[in-house]
Amino acid sequence: MIDGAGPWGTGPYQLVEGFSAPEKRSDRVILEANLAYWDPSRLPRLQRIVFDHTLSQKDAVELVKTGEGRVDLVTDLSPLETLRVAQSPFATVVKNRGTLVPVLGLFNMRKAGSPWRDVRLRQAINVAINRDDLIQYATKGNGVIIPALVPAQGFGHDPTLVPYAFDPANARDLLREAGYPEGLALTLIASADLEIQATVVSKMLEQAGLKVELQMLDAVAYTRKIDLSHLDQPPETQPWDIALTSYPDVFNFPAYLLYQGFALDGPYDWVNEQPELRQLYEETLRTVDQEQQQALIRQMERHTRDQAYFLFLYSPIQLYAVNKEVDFVPYVNTLNLAETGVTEQHWSVRQAAMKKE
Repeated sequence: MIDGAGPWGTGPYQLVEGFSAPEKRSDRVILEANLAYWDPSRLPRLQRIVFDHTLSQKDAVELVKTGEGRVDLVTDLSPLETLRVAQSPFATVVKNRGTLVPVLGLFNMRKAGSPWRDVRLRQAINVAINRDDLIQYATKGNGVIIPALVPAQGFGHDPTLVPYAFDPANARDLLREAGYPEGLALTLIASADLEIQATVVSKMLEQAGLKVELQMLDAVAYTRKIDLSHLDQPPETQPWDIALTSYPDVFNFPAYLLYQGFALDGPYDWVNEQPELRQLYEETLRTVDQEQQQALIRQMERHTRDQAYFLFLYSPIQLYAVNKEVDFVPYVNTLNLAETGVTEQHWSVRQAAMKKE
């Protein structure tokens, strides 16, 4: 957390104006090149970077695609906006296929008498989903299927682990084996940012013979349903069955943010986990050898996938709207502008040249 102007930082850029904290940030945050940066191979390529927090997402996208001089880069571009940005004479779409954000469903195994403690029922839900169609409907194809919690570029991802295949006949068989030959009534909850995904998932589950009540909640109400430290009622009385969510693994160490957070006593742990998962987790934290850590995380992934602790869906491809004269290099787990530069035709370079004349 940085709560005052600098200069602060020892990286390629230093904070010289504004502040940014988890709960609040200034209207503008300004970074300037750190010419004393220790690594000469990664010296800053830009003199000044301004983060403008006064613009709405809609206005920022409109500005980057219709002109230059105000906005050069917009993060979290909607898939619906990509065509219009790509047609712009000023901007282009940049994709980051290495994001570390799984989109998944939490099974409520904590509520009293929860049916979701039966692995067959959890597996039935997983094979009832056509992930290719979900990605197409929800993201216009901008997503990558995940077999377990860790996305493809994440530390510990197992490329040999096969995702659950869409198999509605198997879903019905598993429901029958679990004691629900006529299907099951369930409540699916989600927040507004995953409304399309939740709608598609609910329709797919209904096609598999389930009766789904879909509840869309605002961010505060949704948090009070799934965050164990801020619940509106005890976990054993929470009525929902599946909660769709997404979460960035900003540290790229899934044993911590993903596994601890969602399965091992973290704030979103609705899993009735088995001792094997905890044993692997604790062993991962005890070792400092990265290859061994990765091997252990892959074992966690396989166990979690086989036990269907979650409804595994996909990892979104991050989309950016970028000025065509900006050489933007997206990073896997954060917005890092250390490698970003501009061409000789960028408006700022032309403007500087005119001043010299």
